[in-house]
Amino acid sequence: MSVLSAALPKREFGARFDWTNIWNHWIFLLVCVVVLLPLSFLVLGSFSTASLPADFSFDEMGFDNYIEVWTDPGTYQVFYNTFVYTTGASAIGIVFAAILAWLVERTNLPGKIWIYAGVPMTLAMPGLIQAMAWVLLLSPNSGFVNMGLMQWLDLEEAPLNIYSLWGMSFVEGLRLVPTAFLMLVPLLRSMDPALEEAAAVSGANPAATARKITLGLMVPGIVAVTIYQAMTALEVFEVPGVLGMPVGLHVFATKIYVAIQAISVLPSYGEANALAMLYLAIGFGAALLYWVVIRRSEKYAVVTGKGYRPRLTDLGRWRAAFTSFVFLFLFLSIGLPFLVMVYASFVPVLVQPTWDVFSKLTFEHYEVLFTFPRFGKMFQNTIFMVTAAATATTVLSFLISMVIVRSRFWGRRALDMLAFIPHAIPGIVSGLALLWLFLILHVYGSYWTVAIGFTIAFIAYGTRAMNAAILQIHKDLEEAASVSGAPPWRTMWRIFVPLMMPSFIGLWIWVVLLSIRIAGMPLLLAQGPENQLLAVMIWNMWDEGLIEEVGAIATMMILGIFFLVILLRVVGFGRSIIQTR
Repeated sequence: MSVLSAALPKREFGARFDWTNIWNHWIFLLVCVVVLLPLSFLVLGSFSTASLPADFSFDEMGFDNYIEVWTDPGTYQVFYNTFVYTTGASAIGIVFAAILAWLVERTNLPGKIWIYAGVPMTLAMPGLIQAMAWVLLLSPNSGFVNMGLMQWLDLEEAPLNIYSLWGMSFVEGLRLVPTAFLMLVPLLRSMDPALEEAAAVSGANPAATARKITLGLMVPGIVAVTIYQAMTALEVFEVPGVLGMPVGLHVFATKIYVAIQAISVLPSYGEANALAMLYLAIGFGAALLYWVVIRRSEKYAVVTGKGYRPRLTDLGRWRAAFTSFVFLFLFLSIGLPFLVMVYASFVPVLVQPTWDVFSKLTFEHYEVLFTFPRFGKMFQNTIFMVTAAATATTVLSFLISMVIVRSRFWGRRALDMLAFIPHAIPGIVSGLALLWLFLILHVYGSYWTVAIGFTIAFIAYGTRAMNAAILQIHKDLEEAASVSGAPPWRTMWRIFVPLMMPSFIGLWIWVVLLSIRIAGMPLLLAQGPENQLLAVMIWNMWDEGLIEEVGAIATMMILGIFFLVILLRVVGFGRSIIQTR
């Protein structure tokens, strides 16, 4: 067999993907179009003085929009609000996540397996629903907690106000914890404790050791996670939309949304684009800083070929306190909001919880929901949209990664960078760019446009995951198939597809999970009664005061997403994908 193999010419699979292969050029061209074309219209739109995107003309260009935005004092207030909100949310997320990661990796806290399982489960709570639940709890006018405290302490005014920067930071900070936790756990797990033990032998106290050794070695990881979390908070629309917009407390995301969703006046598309350019610059700057930190992280490497066992810290009398901290986080992030939505879905009219109210629970709101004229259509639209987005993202990410990892294509590095660009673009900005493109092409308003938007937004995550999965498949398998005479399509179908099926399924479920949770892009791109999605339906119901019906649909939505999260963990691909979010 070896003689026969030596006699046959050795055909590398990568040779079929060289620069002469037109397939690689089509992939490269497709990514250029889907990534750069919307951004081009975003830039051009910021200079356009036309009233509507459909009236765009190169004859009507100028700096009027930039002048209007930068001379408006409100712009600088939005910048301040965004900075405070992003900083506060990132700080809360990192602190909570760092404590949880330290507890499960470096202490003798009991029940660690439940923390590993419980913290990622908080991803089942969509930001839109979580923010609405906290409104029901901490609204200064009717929040359950505020009303209870006012009666108990005999106060004339509500002591807490969720409609504030601290409220937005707190809720978003809770949402950032699971991602940061899953990114910090590997840092602590892979850190050789020999340096910490040497410091202890030298007489350093635990606090000094933690500050100078542990935190010092984790600097690049913590900085990278912090930047990543700040980028996530920066692009989120749901929490600021629910907690800030009702009181005129705007960040960049909500300011852009208000500018193009004006009712009493003509939407300010050009000004929204000009404001989005600053937003985009901040996003690219954060992504560049993240890349620099990652590139310089090798000087902090401490993992060697030696085996080691991390030293566990004995919590002693603090064990009960830290256990309570874990339960408190899980209760605040998913338990309490879920219970609030369940309660709202079963009471006839939303009132302060009392024993008398619990005797009058009803399924009326679920019946109303299922008889709602457009509920079935919106549910169907949502299923079609998330299925199309997940399938397109998985297939496109795989094809892009095959060119990047397995080919000798001259533009594979540029293709890798192009595929990562959407990650640096805040979601509301990406939606605005696509809005201009779709309005000019006269295809605006369909849920298919939302599927296209999500596909573009998620290829950055998809290609990172697919790159890693393809690298794990040795080239010998492809070479053996090639020597046996198998054409490229059969090699891909019989070798790559079976071996990468867990990666395909994991990425597909993850995109479905994200597509259901995100509301900003559907609010921009899906309009009209026949094209709306469940996220848009929840937003409109909340705006119309149908809180009990919102509770019913939120309860069912959380249970469905909870099932998807469990399925994602069963597939075993959850961690590698989640770490890229």
